[in-house]
Amino acid sequence: MGCLDKGMEKSTQKLLIENLKRGKSQEQKRVIDFFLADEGCTAGCLSGMNGTKQMTMTEYQQAVANKLYGLNLKERALAKIALDESEIEEIPPIVLSGYAFEDSFDGNDVWVKVEGTQAVASRFAASWIFFSDTQIYTYTYKFDMTSDDVWETTQDFFYQDITCFTTQQRVVEKIDTHLTGCIKKGISAEKNNYIVDTLKIIVPNTEFSFSMRNNETLEQSLQAAKAMLRERKFVK
Repeated sequence: MGCLDKGMEKSTQKLLIENLKRGKSQEQKRVIDFFLADEGCTAGCLSGMNGTKQMTMTEYQQAVANKLYGLNLKERALAKIALDESEIEEIPPIVLSGYAFEDSFDGNDVWVKVEGTQAVASRFAASWIFFSDTQIYTYTYKFDMTSDDVWETTQDFFYQDITCFTTQQRVVEKIDTHLTGCIKKGISAEKNNYIVDTLKIIVPNTEFSFSMRNNETLEQSLQAAKAMLRERKFVK
């Protein structure tokens, strides 16, 4: 999924967008319009293409939340990893979630939209990290709001093999260029930077990244996990 050619005529742009929406659900069609509204055509032009009102940032965030909360991910994670809750009572699990801004798992670019201080992506990831007496287990569920695509990943690490936990925050510059109107030839540019937060578990020769959104509760959980790692790392 790339940016639309700014030199395209309106009819060509409309045809491309309609092809992207072919076979999609109503919500997926609205999400595609939400992300492409500024790609070569104003939101007003797209809002009438399928007779529905253009999705707002708040509505998109709520659609993601609704999908996430209906997944019962803790139970799904335990089933996928084949764990019993009695095995992971060392410390409470860490729950991470965030937009997958830089996901290129299948070779496609993720769509990103920024409005003011808010940034969202077309993919979202939620991860659970469990702690047993000897190991750390991770489960990640990633979904795409423009399709039915889903990715599930499980991993486990012995404490002795983990080099460190590290959190990273990056500011990413995003410059949007778009036509000033559906039939005009002028081009405007607007810069909207956004923040990408990740947690990394680093082991020899590789590292594993998890999307996250920083908050005080998460910071407390991470400190407990780091203390657990220090305590168990050299236990044989």
